[in-house]
Amino acid sequence: MKKIILLSFLILSIAAVNAQDKELTRKEKKAQREAMLTEQTKQLVETNEWQFYASQMIPANGISRNLSTPYSVVLQDETVDSYLPYIGEAYTSQYGSNESPLIFEKPVEDYSIEDAKKDGYTIKFSAKNNNDKIDFTFYITKTGSASLRVTSINRQSISYHGELVPVEEKENL
Repeated sequence: MKKIILLSFLILSIAAVNAQDKELTRKEKKAQREAMLTEQTKQLVETNEWQFYASQMIPANGISRNLSTPYSVVLQDETVDSYLPYIGEAYTSQYGSNESPLIFEKPVEDYSIEDAKKDGYTIKFSAKNNNDKIDFTFYITKTGSASLRVTSINRQSISYHGELVPVEEKENL
């Protein structure tokens, strides 16, 4: 009986040590992943070439919505390629237009980067789309999670949540 209890204790001790080793390994993996994402985000911000993938939309007067379609904002070659949905009040709009006012490709104006609190970045720029000036403000964490606030002269503001990733090449159709 003592041998069974001793053997059971020994097995439980080994299992506990293995569990601690696995936990340390998870922590180490998490730290490595965080370090990799931090370096990637830093590189993307410094090169001014990145892509914001929106996963959630938050209208000014509405309920937040998860986005299932891949919506994005691509910054490359001093140009913004915006492909975002819009829900909100328009103060003025083009007659007969049924396309989102946030789908366009235009040159970037007034581009600025600031180091934000808590090891992140704030990136601001604007672009002119038809008769509207659209301001983009990105709040980016050190690991690439990001929030975007879009303001416009002709429409209510809208926000998005997502992440900053490297630019994917477009396929020619």
